[in-house]
This record gives sequence, structure tokens and C-alpha cells, in this order.
Amino acid sequence: MRQNLGSVLGVILLFMASMVYADEPYTWSLKSSKNSAYVNEAIALEYICDFQDQANLHVIELNIAGENEEYRLLSQGVNETIQDGKRRDTYRYVLFPKEAGQKEFRFKVLMRKTTKDSIEHSVIGRDNVEDYSFVDKEVKLPLLSVEVLDHQEKMTGRFSMDVKLDKREVKAYEPVHLDLKVSGEGDFDQMQDVQLLIDGVKIFSEPGEKHYALTNSGFKGEWEQKFSLVSDKDFTIKPIELHYFDIAKKERVILRSDSFDVSVKEAYTKEELLDDVEENDEAWWSWSYLNYLFTFVLGLILGRYSLRFKRINKSAEGFEAEIMRCKSVNCVLSRLVLRGGAVYTPLIHKYEVLGKKASLRELKTELKTLFKSDTITEVKGKDV
Repeated sequence: MRQNLGSVLGVILLFMASMVYADEPYTWSLKSSKNSAYVNEAIALEYICDFQDQANLHVIELNIAGENEEYRLLSQGVNETIQDGKRRDTYRYVLFPKEAGQKEFRFKVLMRKTTKDSIEHSVIGRDNVEDYSFVDKEVKLPLLSVEVLDHQEKMTGRFSMDVKLDKREVKAYEPVHLDLKVSGEGDFDQMQDVQLLIDGVKIFSEPGEKHYALTNSGFKGEWEQKFSLVSDKDFTIKPIELHYFDIAKKERVILRSDSFDVSVKEAYTKEELLDDVEENDEAWWSWSYLNYLFTFVLGLILGRYSLRFKRINKSAEGFEAEIMRCKSVNCVLSRLVLRGGAVYTPLIHKYEVLGKKASLRELKTELKTLFKSDTITEVKGKDV
């Protein structure tokens, strides 16, 4: 019954449009995917302008995309075609109504027409629209009438949620990584960052990443937010909830993740951060000693000619450069936590304890030493 009413409404709109624009060399019509929708439910619109010929002298300025208290109107682009010598311009939009009730929207378009004489007197060899002489006429587009149904949720559509924790048992001050993903279709642009609050836990997070595109049914794709959690004692991550209005079920839906218990053990010792080195005092000679001798001789030879070459200081690259660009201790600690790795745990612990007394310069100096040390080399080899 709803689809039949939509078809009848479309025929009426086409008829009314033909009557209004009967005296003009063009006709505007409107196609709407729905005549009834819920608050924040997507409605696909097509405003179509049919000309009686190729309409080379006509320019259309349709700038109706925007947002106010009643709606959000987003553009999906324009398509111009010529068939049987007649031009057709199709403007596609997606409307999100923001208020309940019987709503009517009538937008305006600026129809601009120039003349052949104006074109001939414009800049020769290169079109310059500013030199053209136009006759402008503001035209009302066909009326859009929509019944907007109310609900109490901030988001509307069809969604699913997936929450993953990388590990549930860590050493003290070792980061735990939480990944939150919401997939589906609807008013995804209303999705807001999730705020986690856990006593005794330092929480690092970045703004949610948007991986979706506008379709006739709203935004379709995925939204993702990542967290790193640091603590020196056991903690629990409570279930994360997402409330929305499901337009298919026509009811409120609550998505809820599992809760996670994280066990935190004592921090790493210095010995645990270093690889074991097997000592062998029995053998006093190794053929590898020849390598040392060769390296020593080669160093002497190269040293004699080193002054002939200009010394080049190699700048930091990759993660080290990212650390050195930080302007605060919190920035450095955030990067270390998100990077992960047991080798950074003592520093994170030390400067978390120092708090406001922590020195950015001293922290960077310690990290420079760590980056050059054998310890960080070994850890890098283990894909920290």
C-alpha cells in the first residue's frame, strides 16, 4: 500500500510540475524514494530537469545541500545526458529529516540563460563565464511532502558491533589493545566517539575512523575506534553499548559487547627484557677473532681518508622521528603505549609515576639511548 501511494504521489508531482513550467523550455520533476520515513532515516531524491532541446544556452545553479533544524540534505552529484537531441540534468540528494510531523520542503533553483551574441562577444579562444551576459530566473522546485515518524534514539538504521581485546593477561604497565568496530547502514555520520572510564587505568585512544560512503539508504560501511589501556593492577572492561532505532524492525535495538577481565602481573625486571647470553669460558680461541682483526685493519685504512669526505648526520626516521616530534610527555607516552612492547614498559612506569614533574627532554634522551642500544635492536627483531 505504501509503494502504491508513492507511485500515485510521483504521478501527481510530475503533472503539477508540467503545469507550472508549461511556458518554459524546460520541465522540473521530482522522484522520492519514500513519502513516509522515521526521524534521521535516509530519503533518496532526484530532481530532474528536462529541456526541449540541447539547451546549450542554459546554466543551472542548484545549491540546496545543507543542514538546518528540520533536515540534513546531502548531494550525491549531478548527471547530464542528451538523448534524441534533448538535454536532461539529474540532481541526486539524500535527505535526513530531523523533526517528526507532516513536513513539506520546496527548494529553489536559479535558471540562467545567455545568448549566442553574448558568447560570440566573450573572450575568443577561451570561454570566460564571467564575461557572459545572463538572464536569471529563480524557479521553485516541485514540492516534497513527507510524513516523518518519531522515535527517541540518536541513530537510525541497521547496525552491528564487534569488540575485540588482544590479550587478557599482561605485565604491569604493559598496554592492552581494544578494538571497537560498528558496521551497517544508516545515519553513520551521527556516530560519536566512545568514552571509556575504568578506575586505576590509563586510557589512550584516538578519534574514530570513518570508512563509509553515502548511499540511497544512508551512509554504508564501517566506523572503528581503537584504545590502549595501561594499569598496574587487575581491571574489568564493562560492556560497551550502542543504542539505535532499527528501521526494518521498527523498534529500539541495544547492541552490547561482552565484559573483559584483565589480569595484571608484576612488572618486567631488567633481566627479563634482555635475551639470555650463553657464556662459554672453556674455549679461548675462535676463528671469529679474525673478523675483529680484519675490521681493525680496515678501520685504520678508512680513517686516513675520512677527512676527505663531508660528514653527514643521519636524521631519525620512522617511529623514532615520530617520538622526537612530540611536544609533551603525554604525547610520547601515548606513542609508546600504542606501539606496544615490553622494552618500553619501565619508561612508561617511571614517567607515569613522575606525573607533572616529568621532563620531556630527559624522556627523549633516555629513548635516544634506548633506540641505539642492543636491547632495542633485539626487541625490534621480535616485531614489537
